[in-house]
Formats: sequence, structure tokens, C-alpha cells
Amino acid sequence: MPTQSARFEQFFAAPQETVFAWFAQHRNVARLFGGRLVDTCPAPAADSAPDSDAALGVGSVRVVRLGMIRLEEAITGFEPAQCIEYRVVRGWPIREHLGRMRFAAVDGGTQLVHTVEFEVAVPGLGGLIAGLMCASWRRNIHHAVDAISGATPDA
Repeated sequence: MPTQSARFEQFFAAPQETVFAWFAQHRNVARLFGGRLVDTCPAPAADSAPDSDAALGVGSVRVVRLGMIRLEEAITGFEPAQCIEYRVVRGWPIREHLGRMRFAAVDGGTQLVHTVEFEVAVPGLGGLIAGLMCASWRRNIHHAVDAISGATPDA
């Protein structure tokens, strides 16, 4: 099966740690793709508060509802201020879904590069899904920009 991919980039006029902290929150990432967070499970053996880096790290799971689709995303890589990786482990009509968010300090702020790779069994469906992901990112990235810049108090 051919691998499909989507790539999203965004500059934030904020420190790398601040940008990373916003994206480490499960509820925030769900909103970027038009989803609604319905449940979370902290990382196994996390002895800390649910919103701490340890609880949000490797092994934590977010359950997101996208319309009629319910999916579970497990965090598979977590390097504070640097990188978050996740896999869809249940409920998505595609296979081998891997998302990777990389954060880099640049002049005046932080550059985020978010890549998604996946496989589909139905020819032609991959391009449609990648297109929907890109459209949702463009439609919703302002939530992150506004929240991180302090324009909205809820994130």
C-alpha cells in the first residue's frame, strides 16, 4: 500500500517551551483537526498530576471524536520542548498512522513542523484524507496562534 503524507508548518512568536506546552495538551491537538476530546488516559506509572509532562508523555492516550469516527491516539515519543510523536491505535479508517510534531527555536519565536504519514487500503482515499487534514489545519491553526500569543484565556 502506498504511504500518504501531510505536512503542516507554523511560526509562533513565543518561546519554544510555551509552544510545546500548548501542543502537549491533548485537548488542544484534537481541536486543530476539527475533533472533540472525549477522554484521556495518562501515561502508565505517571505519579504526577494529569496535566504534567510525565502524564502527557509516552504511553498516554487521547480519545477523539471526529463526527461519527472515534479514534485513539497513543503518544509514542515525547521529548520536552523538542518533539511529540503519536500513532492512531484504534478507530481510524487508515493504517499505520504516525504523527510527528517538531519544535525548533528560530529568530523571534518557534517553528513547528507537523508531519503525518499513513496508509489506506482503498485507492484514492489517501489523497482525500490528506486534503481534509490540510483543510482542517488551515481552518483551525488560529486557535493555537491566538492561545499561545495570549489572545484567548482558555488554552
